[in-house]
Amino acid sequence: MSIQSTCEACMRRAVDVIETNDDPVQPYHLCASCHERLHSYALRPIEWYNLASVHTSFKPLLHDDLYDEDGTACQPEVEVVVTKQDKAPSLEDVQSDVQTLLSFAVSRWFVEDDVVHALRRHDVLELFDALKTRYEDTSNADVKARLLEIVADVMNIPAADWIRGLWHDFDVQLLDSLAAATASSLPTEEGLRLVYGQLSKTNPKDLPHLAFLCLNRFQSPDVLDWIELNCDAFDSNWASLAAVSMPTWHRIKTWLKCGRPLSLVALEAMVSCAEGYGGFYVESQAPRILETHLDEIEPVLTEFERNDAVPRVRRQLAIILQNKEGIFT
Repeated sequence: MSIQSTCEACMRRAVDVIETNDDPVQPYHLCASCHERLHSYALRPIEWYNLASVHTSFKPLLHDDLYDEDGTACQPEVEVVVTKQDKAPSLEDVQSDVQTLLSFAVSRWFVEDDVVHALRRHDVLELFDALKTRYEDTSNADVKARLLEIVADVMNIPAADWIRGLWHDFDVQLLDSLAAATASSLPTEEGLRLVYGQLSKTNPKDLPHLAFLCLNRFQSPDVLDWIELNCDAFDSNWASLAAVSMPTWHRIKTWLKCGRPLSLVALEAMVSCAEGYGGFYVESQAPRILETHLDEIEPVLTEFERNDAVPRVRRQLAIILQNKEGIFT
């Protein structure tokens, strides 16, 4: 018999089945009825929510192809009868209690601003204690990642010593989440040193993408120095990372003169600062090219085009010149 004696989905009936299909490390503990509905993609909203708040909504049998974020089944293979008591809780229902609010945050696809604001209204020490306890009590990497994301987003959580301790022994799956929490919790120089140490172990072909995930939250020009040392081929992730790392016009001009790959990184970094071109994570940080001498923009870019006049470069230069006001400060 499992230690978990009550079904995790309905929270009423006894456990009949331990389902390991989604996660053998942290299986679902379910009654027979909920187990059948799980595999029929027909959980009731509260049943989906109860599972997602413990296991996250990223699991294959719970993810967003099958359920809306309120737990409504999208592709049920059997009829789903939902009464008032079967509804999943809303943010308004859970926001007054730290534990239920953390459960709600774990169940979300993303931690959106309204959830962050609700978390910030709680006593910070109570929140940190609940968050740390939940982190230490779970083996679910997705849950751990979400809790670290909360540390990063809420920002005033006094987690520095705890975050330092996590760097001594952590799952590599959590590297980007731990890096985000580190950016908000530790001094920039210390945090970057920890992240750089782990990135140095990364396969070179994976480095640009992982570097963006791990370093974009720091928003530090020190990252630009690191890019110069590590960028040996163009990748759009280098450009996205450069865009959010406080680049100055002087740095951009220097990279343009360096030639490829840094010149292409500089070019796309400028494009990434234009509204509609940077992607969600870049645009959420509203990047700009700083300390620009506006009268230099067109002459410098015109000179660059003469030296590298391939179609991609010409298209990007056109975007930059059309969006100067939104790119340069």
